[in-house]
Amino acid sequence: MAEATTTSVRTPHRRLIDQVNSLKTSLARDHVWVTDMSRAGSLETGIGADPGTDAVQSSERRPVDIVRLEGRIAGRELDLDPYPPSRFRFFLDGTQKTMPICRVGLVPVVAALSAVGVLYRDTSGQPALMGDLLRVNQTWIAPRGSGDEQLDAMIDEVERSGVTVHDPGAGGAAPGAGDYGRSLAHAFDLAGHIRSQQEREVLDLWRDTISPHHPDDWIAVDGRLRGNIPNAIGIVKDLQTQHLSGDEAIALFDLPKGFRTTAFRYASSSNGSGPDASEGRTMWYLRLWNATGMDARHSLVRIEAPNHVSTSDQIDEVSRWILAERLPRATEDPRWPTLLYPIYYLERILKRRLADITAGWPSA
Repeated sequence: MAEATTTSVRTPHRRLIDQVNSLKTSLARDHVWVTDMSRAGSLETGIGADPGTDAVQSSERRPVDIVRLEGRIAGRELDLDPYPPSRFRFFLDGTQKTMPICRVGLVPVVAALSAVGVLYRDTSGQPALMGDLLRVNQTWIAPRGSGDEQLDAMIDEVERSGVTVHDPGAGGAAPGAGDYGRSLAHAFDLAGHIRSQQEREVLDLWRDTISPHHPDDWIAVDGRLRGNIPNAIGIVKDLQTQHLSGDEAIALFDLPKGFRTTAFRYASSSNGSGPDASEGRTMWYLRLWNATGMDARHSLVRIEAPNHVSTSDQIDEVSRWILAERLPRATEDPRWPTLLYPIYYLERILKRRLADITAGWPSA
């Protein structure tokens, strides 16, 4: 597949290494000294990606209250002979790279790089990256109000260069202030939130400007939907939230290839709390490939659909579209058992956008 774009796109043109070298020159002139971290590697592959015990014990990892739409949760075989034509014409994904830049005292300064885009596949099967929906972002993460004049001077210089700086304290004490490890982990979490916000904005833009001209076409989103978006499906590969327990959880993990579970929705709480209370998205699990001899979660994805997808026939139809998108297999990626090929292809394009920014960086 050849990459194609529909329009020109505004992206950060300067390489990260050039920005940092210019910053160091300016700081040295003002007698501001920082400790270099350019060889630390991205937090996605290093110690900063470790969520720690707090995340492991998060309430979101425990079963949540659900409303069952098709009776108790059980496996349901899908009729795949023949495969129906997929109605997915759009695919949305995002990627990020979180790079430690320097350290000022106990405070790590991190650059959050992200790219989000939508791939359009025409009726002949040819893909094109939609330039109007491509977003490439660079945000540095560093706390203000720490009382460290060196850090404040560095932040001022970064902002003067035109780069956005996000304060993790948001007007208060930054989580983990004075704790280097926690500060680094929190910066990594913030980078993920920044990318997620970009993805939501791009999906909203697709809904408002593209979908009305393609009323019969659907978009597959890599990750959660976080709202009811008509003709949008979220495909969740990282199954951190446990929705089921007991026999229903066993039925989920025993799910054969090409089967789905019966569907459910989050239960609305009286006070509006809890995960996405009252949103009413329809959810179910789907096994993409054979998991014999593998981890129970192998090739298992959670599907999130708008609430107008509610009947068994509708849920079966969407599931068959997803299964039809499995081939060709993206076997070059270790996540291939849960990765649709168009999303894999889009992610490769987006990563090249970030590679343009990190070119020449010591740990890139």
